[in-house]
Amino acid sequence: MPNATLGKWGNSLAVRIPGDVAATARLADGDAVEIEARADAVIIRPAAPRLSAAELFRGRSAAEWRALYADAFDWGPDVGREGVAE
Repeated sequence: MPNATLGKWGNSLAVRIPGDVAATARLADGDAVEIEARADAVIIRPAAPRLSAAELFRGRSAAEWRALYADAFDWGPDVGREGVAE
């Protein structure tokens, strides 16, 4: 297991990740990572990609998405003014 030394970076601490460790974890310069602190460990993992709404829903029209998930939730009948006309 490779060792690394913490260094000061502004008011924070920084650690250099050895190249072989970065390669094994598929990390590259500029990648976003998530950091989790536990009582006896610090876990660094690649961050889940953040998608815009356009990227998330790309490939289908609004009508196709509505049709696909039409029966996914049953909120019961409309009551009051929340009914939406299409």
